Amino acid sequence: MKNENYALITGGSKGIGKAIAMECASRKMNILLVALPDEDLYKTSQEIAQKFEVKSDFFETDLTKTDGPENIYKWCKQEGYLINILVNNAGMAGTTIFENSTLDYSNDRIQLNIRALVLMTRLFIPDLKKSPSSYILNIGSLSAYYAIPYKSVYAASKAFVVSFSTSINDELKETSISVSVVCPNGVETNKGTFNRIKSHGVFGNLTKISPSELANYTITKMFQKKNIIIPKRINRFLLFLEKIIPEDLLQQLLLKEFKKEIHHTKPVIKLKKIEVFSNEIQERTN
Repeated sequence: MKNENYALITGGSKGIGKAIAMECASRKMNILLVALPDEDLYKTSQEIAQKFEVKSDFFETDLTKTDGPENIYKWCKQEGYLINILVNNAGMAGTTIFENSTLDYSNDRIQLNIRALVLMTRLFIPDLKKSPSSYILNIGSLSAYYAIPYKSVYAASKAFVVSFSTSINDELKETSISVSVVCPNGVETNKGTFNRIKSHGVFGNLTKISPSELANYTITKMFQKKNIIIPKRINRFLLFLEKIIPEDLLQQLLLKEFKKEIHHTKPVIKLKKIEVFSNEIQERTN
C-alpha cells in the first residue's frame, strides 16, 4: 500500500492538464496522469518525476467509453493510491454548425464533458473524505455563462459543469472536500485553439491565457477554497457586462463574433472512422 497522497488529473498528457500536473508537482505533490492511449503518458510521467522529484504514475483509458471512469477508480484502488486532489480536466471543445454536425460530435462532448466528470466525482468522493483536506477541481469555461451560437453543445456542457460544481460544493460544506471550477476564456493549448483565438483578433488576444499561467492561478485559488475561479480581470469584466447588456443585443453580438470561428474552420478527417466533418473544429483537451 502507498501511504502518500496523489493528485489525479484526467486529460493530463498535454495542454491544461499537463500544465496543472506540472504546477502541482512543482508544489511537491505526487501525480497520477490519465489520458487516451498513445499520448506519451509514460514520457510525461517520467518527466514530472525527474524534474520535480515526486512520485508519478499514469493510466491510459478513453473516458468517453462507458467503463472509463470505473476503470480509473479500480486502478487507483488496486495500486493503493490515496487521492486527495481530483482534477476533472479531460474535455472536448469545438465549433460547428449544429445542423451539419455528426451525432458523434455531440455524443462525445456529452459523454466526456458531462458524464465522465460526474461519475469521476461520484466515485472518488468517499475516498477524498478520508483526507483531512482534499479538493475537486473541475475545468469549466467562460462560455458556460453564454448561449453561444456554433458552440451550442460545448457551452451548454460547461454551463452544466459550473452548476454541478457549485451544487456539490454546497453539499460537501461540512466535509473535508472543497470543490472548485475554473472558467478561463481562450487558452493556447494546440493549433485548434490558437486558430480559434486568432479569429477573434485583438479581443481574443486580450482575453487569452497561457496554460502555465492558468495552472498557477487556478491551483492557488483552489487551495484558497474558491468555488468559481475566473482568471484575468478582463474576463471578470465581461461577465459583468453580460448581466447589463439586453439579451437580444447580447445574442446578436455573440452570433457575429463566433461566426468568425466557422470562417476559420477547415474540414477535419477522422481516420479511424473514415468520416469527413465539414465546418467542424474538434479539440480534445488532454
